[in-house]
Amino acid sequence: MTDMERQLADLAAEVTRLKDHEDIRQAIYAYARGIDRGDATLLDPAFHEDAEDDHGNFRGTKHDALAAFAKSAKNPAVSSSVHHIGNILIDLRGDVADVETYFMASQRREEDGKHWIRMRVGRYLDRFEKRDGIWRVARRKVIDDWSSLDELAQPAREVGPDNNHGTRGADDPSRAVTGFADHHRHPEARHRADASNS
Repeated sequence: MTDMERQLADLAAEVTRLKDHEDIRQAIYAYARGIDRGDATLLDPAFHEDAEDDHGNFRGTKHDALAAFAKSAKNPAVSSSVHHIGNILIDLRGDVADVETYFMASQRREEDGKHWIRMRVGRYLDRFEKRDGIWRVARRKVIDDWSSLDELAQPAREVGPDNNHGTRGADDPSRAVTGFADHHRHPEARHRADASNS
């Protein structure tokens, strides 16, 4: 192998590594979006069919997790949900990766005539596996670092009824953005959309 061939091989390996990292991150972001939009179908591509999820308050298969998420999304007390994704540490080893993702999940809840803000802060400990070229979660354990439930004194004065407000349903403004749902759902959905447009 010549020096040029070796350099090209090293470059190709680095591009593959960077793409693997990005595909894993996109799967994590898509998961957060699916939870916040209250749409279990957006979560489906983030997990392999035989995935296991230990969320603490429930443990089970991918299908158990999707059913729990779908039930939670129908909770009328939760009017909004926002997941913030923080540090993502990826230990990539071929077609397997151990991934630790920090998150902050906040919800606005309306119960007993009062408004509450629930905050949950923790980490996803995931084992990702690349199968048929697609990265998905094979095992997930949620670690809770702290949480709180605080009564909301009042909303911000500058955010009123004339502002553009998000929802947990199909009428969220992001659903109107052409291609957004497909292109940000999961890398596999992105590839399908790109293939159909070519």
